[in-house]
Amino acid sequence: MKPFNRYRLFFAAGIALLASSFLTCVDSIDFKPKSDVISSLTVNGKLVYSNPSFVTVTAGRIIDYTPTPTEGLDLKDVLLYDEAGHEVSIPAVGIGKYALTIPQNFPGIQIERGKSYGIRLETKGGKQYESTLEPLLPVPEPISLTYESMIKHVIDPSGSEYDVPYLNFYLKTNILEPSSSRPSILHLAMEQTTEFQDTAHHTCYRTQPINDNNIRLINGYEFTTDQVEIFVYETPPHSGFSGDSYIHVIQESLPENAYSFYQSIQKVIARNGNMFEDPVGKVRSNISNVDDPEEDIFGFFYATEADTIRVFVDPMDLPPGITPYCIGSGQNGDSYIYYCQDCRIDPASTSVKPYYWHP
Repeated sequence: MKPFNRYRLFFAAGIALLASSFLTCVDSIDFKPKSDVISSLTVNGKLVYSNPSFVTVTAGRIIDYTPTPTEGLDLKDVLLYDEAGHEVSIPAVGIGKYALTIPQNFPGIQIERGKSYGIRLETKGGKQYESTLEPLLPVPEPISLTYESMIKHVIDPSGSEYDVPYLNFYLKTNILEPSSSRPSILHLAMEQTTEFQDTAHHTCYRTQPINDNNIRLINGYEFTTDQVEIFVYETPPHSGFSGDSYIHVIQESLPENAYSFYQSIQKVIARNGNMFEDPVGKVRSNISNVDDPEEDIFGFFYATEADTIRVFVDPMDLPPGITPYCIGSGQNGDSYIYYCQDCRIDPASTSVKPYYWHP
């Protein structure tokens, strides 16, 4: 372990400077948007450095004040560009969905750590939008993902008290950039993959994102060590644990702008709203209308490198009585769940055992 890091010293000095001018700083949450958010453009995009690299963009119009309120928008053109002016078109893969795989030596643009990237969009009505350039930073390697079983004392809304089994998950990770030893800023996404059998007796593996309304961030500048171990997730054993399963943590490097964006979403969620809600506040985007910078736009684009770590959860180690994954699937004359009938038609499922699965 290194006892201290000079970058953290510079960061602390910067915080002191920012504090002295706090009253003049602009909040990244706008409590008086220029327009009603209904019909506003929302764009989310991400470039992931890998082998091969890939970029995804979703675009839509907000149709109501809910966390997933968008109606897909068919754009005239969506481009990925870099700091040197190289650009490539990102093809549509659905209404409002655009994606491109970028292998090494791809004609038109190269994806490299340390370079900066952005997106440009043009609507069929001729409006042009552009993100700021965002740097692609290397990601530190995660070290371990572990879990423990515990009993949690719960009081329900009626005042009744009872004990509930819970699983707590912990991540240990490096937090310094591997090439420069600068502290990293990290975003953690989580998924669960569960093994189950459909009614056709296919053995299936279904992967779902863990959407628990938490934004998981690690700011390496807040620590004086090279590694940290943090609590990342808790859950009672639900049907996703009824078969063999894995919990995954996808660790992403974040540029400063993306970190500020995620922090703002954290604040909005803490105010019991969501990023589209009025009057809780609009989280400012790094995407703007080229001809009308005052137009309200939601969403964000950033570039990242990601690394995934996972842990196997054996149902034999959990309390008995977990609800089967496909209960209510029609297997016992209950309601119909299509992926439990034939998992092969479900985009989130596969009948091919993942390479990382235990023997």
